[in-house]
Amino acid sequence: MKEVFKYTFATIAEWRKFLYVVLIVSILTLLEPFPFIGITVIVFEKLLYLSIGIFLIYILKRSKDEKEYFENLEKNGLGTFMFHFIPAASGILLGLFLIGTFWTMFFVLILQYTNSLFVLASPHSFFAAIASTSTLTQILLGFYLIYLSFYSYVFLGKFGEALSKENFKESFLAIMSSFIDFKYWIKTFNLKYFVIFIVWMVIIGVIYTITSLAYILLIYPVVIQNPNFSLIIIPLLVAITTILTYYTFFSAYFAYKTTGN
Repeated sequence: MKEVFKYTFATIAEWRKFLYVVLIVSILTLLEPFPFIGITVIVFEKLLYLSIGIFLIYILKRSKDEKEYFENLEKNGLGTFMFHFIPAASGILLGLFLIGTFWTMFFVLILQYTNSLFVLASPHSFFAAIASTSTLTQILLGFYLIYLSFYSYVFLGKFGEALSKENFKESFLAIMSSFIDFKYWIKTFNLKYFVIFIVWMVIIGVIYTITSLAYILLIYPVVIQNPNFSLIIIPLLVAITTILTYYTFFSAYFAYKTTGN
């Protein structure tokens, strides 16, 4: 577990690359509301982060300790750091899109099968609407949540495996194999994997919850009255997101390593 934090902090310590990432993603975030280019910007932002993640794991595998890792990170140029593994990142992103589509369709099929699609009509009262559905709907949705929770558990390591690949085909197959690699599923039931997953989930959940509440209750009202304030807030939020993203990359990779694959 300590390796996750050591390499996360070592990556942030290369502050010039960290600031460049924050700057570029902040600019992309400002462009997201514009019509036509918004979706392209969002996709490119995800590709950028994933390409960085693959590069970080690439040099991690070729470094004997965090000192050598930092030296390798420092000597590589910004272009290599951010864009070298865009093709492999595309494989992961396509896989993530297909996985997200599967879970969404699975959820909608349950509602359609039980004639409960009406719960989607009002997202703000979604849970109240679920409570008014049939017992069959609630049972099926319960199984859905259990299956999704288990999949989330095994998926973290598979994400780490995908980050360790260096081309489109291998990264895509690695991320998609999370559905059918039953031997790997069994290997995730070890103490180290469990600890990495729990700590990762708690840290991500707590920080994102605090950040979201702070934004809704404190930051958003200020931004509404002073729009220029967003030029300060956006880089701050991007910096937090970037740190958590780096942390997720290393959590996923070291979780994958515990499976012995």
